[in-house]
Amino acid sequence: MAIMPMSEFDRFLIMFDRMFDFVETYIHKTPDDKYEWIPIDGPGVSFGDRLENITIRGLYVHLTSSEDGFTRSLIMTEDGGEMPLPINPELTNKLYDGDFVALGREVHENCMEMLREGMTPENLSKTVWFQGGEYSGMGFLWAMYAHYAYHLGNIDTYMRQGDMNPTAFFNFPQSEMA
Repeated sequence: MAIMPMSEFDRFLIMFDRMFDFVETYIHKTPDDKYEWIPIDGPGVSFGDRLENITIRGLYVHLTSSEDGFTRSLIMTEDGGEMPLPINPELTNKLYDGDFVALGREVHENCMEMLREGMTPENLSKTVWFQGGEYSGMGFLWAMYAHYAYHLGNIDTYMRQGDMNPTAFFNFPQSEMA
């Protein structure tokens, strides 16, 4: 099947959804007793300044709450504005206290809907600032994708260290890409 021409935004929506699905396959392959497992604990283990609980569950919760915060902020931030850090203690606690995998799927689907409805041509082309970086709206969406890929690598490393057989990259659940 040939991939039909599409807009960059439409391509992003497909690729981002596939990345979420891929991360979710890793989470489903993780045994329950490994969600809070830390292979090496020490001051050198850090995946960023804002991530305190560096476990597989912690990384997934971080991705979920960040996706929600980034999506909402990107849509709401005015052209030339600064996007806030995607910190939402209420959502983070809800994820930790509940079925974090099912809630993560629910948050992702809601974010995808918000993106489809809220990322107008003006929002895609506006300029936003985040952590000292200047992005177009579309460029920041690809930064969100990169954020998922970065932490997928962290989860993959944990799974390999814990003999959990992660899925080989590029074996996405759906073969049709963008």
